[in-house]
Amino acid sequence: MDSVSVRGDLPLPLINQRYRPLVNATLNATGLAIIGAFIPWEPIKIVSMTVLTSIAYGITNDMIACRDCIEYFTVGHIYDGKNLKYRPLNTLDPNLNALIWGALATWHVACIAGVFLAVVARIPFPKLSRKISAAELAPSLSISAALTLITSHVMSRRAQRAMEENPCKKYRNVPIELQSGWEACNIRNGIGYLALALGGIVLSVAIIAARAGLINLKPQR
Repeated sequence: MDSVSVRGDLPLPLINQRYRPLVNATLNATGLAIIGAFIPWEPIKIVSMTVLTSIAYGITNDMIACRDCIEYFTVGHIYDGKNLKYRPLNTLDPNLNALIWGALATWHVACIAGVFLAVVARIPFPKLSRKISAAELAPSLSISAALTLITSHVMSRRAQRAMEENPCKKYRNVPIELQSGWEACNIRNGIGYLALALGGIVLSVAIIAARAGLINLKPQR
């Protein structure tokens, strides 16, 4: 069965025991980020907002990617057909996998980025006494996530189409009929991480400019 897996006559638990610590850490981090968004301390709010925005992006992105090639979504992206051994969840349901993978693959790097942004936005610097709030950063984070989602979708579709038109064995052990879907997922994955790195740099420069009074991060109503 694709959506509910069984071992003999007994249903498997939803979370793969091997990866339970990984899934639990993801769920705990997401919960803490939600709580942190309501804590009246700006550095925590900035970190939490960055994590939640990235998770929202990851889930939305993976809702599509899990339908392109569910076989891609194993820990380490090891091809094993539809075996559940290397999967955080004991199911191939695309919605459940997107929810977990969207958060699992983003929260830790987003947390690092959020800490960096919080430091740039809040720590006093010479001639930069003004501090940037989480509310001022929210539009920029949302726009960045939306642009990344559009870019990753367009680029993955182009790469997938190109491989469908000219099939080749690019990924070892992956069957030829899954190569294009695997490529689409890989492109989405790479663009997401690249955008997080480049976006963090660009946003940091924008924060410094805003603190210097050169630009206004929060759109005026």
